[in-house]
This record gives sequence, C-alpha cells and structure tokens, in this order.
Amino acid sequence: MTELGKIEKPEAKSFKAMRKLYVVPTLPFEELGLEFKLDNAKLERFWGEVREKIDYFVSTCGNISVLYLEGVDQDEKIGMEFFEKFGKESNYYKLVKSLIDSGAVIKGVEKREHINRSKLLIEEYSKSFFPDIKEFHEGYYGKDIDFEGWRNYLVKRIQETQDEMSRLASRQIGELPENANGVLIITDGRPIEFPQGVDVFQVRPPAFDEIARIIRDNIK
Repeated sequence: MTELGKIEKPEAKSFKAMRKLYVVPTLPFEELGLEFKLDNAKLERFWGEVREKIDYFVSTCGNISVLYLEGVDQDEKIGMEFFEKFGKESNYYKLVKSLIDSGAVIKGVEKREHINRSKLLIEEYSKSFFPDIKEFHEGYYGKDIDFEGWRNYLVKRIQETQDEMSRLASRQIGELPENANGVLIITDGRPIEFPQGVDVFQVRPPAFDEIARIIRDNIK
C-alpha cells in the first residue's frame, strides 16, 4: 500500500520516473456552504490554491493524463458541461478546464449502484435517530423491536458498500498508465488503498483547514 505524502514544493530531481497521483481532499462544499453559510470567497481561495499547486506539479513533472472524480460512474462520459454548475468563472471550473485542455481525460471511480446504495443507507441511518422514526417502527413491528440492532445492521452495510467503493477506486487508479500523472478529487478522510508503483502526494492548501475549522466550530 502506498503512503499518502504531503509535499509543498518538491524539487524536480527528487522524483523518480514513475506514476504520480496528486490527491485533492475536499468536503461537500456545496451542501456545507449552504448549511453553514460559508463565504464563497473562501471556497474560491481553496480552489485557487489547488490550481497553483497543480500548476506547479505540472511545470515540474509534466501534464496530467487522468482526472479521477469521486461520485462519477466509471462508465459515465462527462465533459465540461458537468462543471458549469460551479460557474465558468470559478477556480474549480478553471482548474478542470486547464487539465482537459492540456489533454487530461476524466474518469469516475464509482459504480452507480454503489453511489445509490450508499446514499440510501446513509439517509436511512441518519433518519434512525429521529424519535418519530423509531416510534413508527415500533408501531408496526412491536415495542420489542431491536432498533439498535437495525442501526448496527445499517452501519455494517454502509461499511461493506464503502469497502467495495474503495476497492473499485483503487483498481481504477491502478490503471494509470506508466510514467503518467493523475489527479484524484475525493472527500477528505475517505479510505483509499493506493496501488503499488504510484507516488501519491496530497494537495491540501491552507484554505482547506480554514474551511474545515469553520465547519467544526459551527457544529459545536
């Protein structure tokens, strides 16, 4: 298993001629931005800093061949229109466009069935903490229902699904061509076992930690 490193400004001579993957950890910025009223300027700063880091890697080690995206089916074909919802003037859109214009192809790392199942399971687990949901279950199945057992079952199925998703993502990344470079944009903290023979570097600019801190403070 390849270790995930954090590199700020590497020297070109420090790289061996092998596959390189630049991992951009993110949060569900759109949803969290609405919930916690995040300043859009902070999100723009984050993606702007990511662009600067990726541009540096490109100038040092060559163009990006593959852009791997979480939440996109491995067989789905998407183009720049997929990113227009972020706004053509956004730094995220500009980052993706610069990679595509330089020859990168977009590849999803998921299966649609996994995405849908994971979403349903997580929604069901979240709802299980609403008192009314427990009352509805008890009203139908009886007061002796093992509701905690139901939650544990959901947790087990969520973990199994996420393990399947992680294995698939790892296989997709393992298909990165020899001596090629890739970018993976994925939720922070999601476990991925990176294939052997891939140098992995984390692109985590200061703006990310600032956004994460704002969210943590609002949750307290």
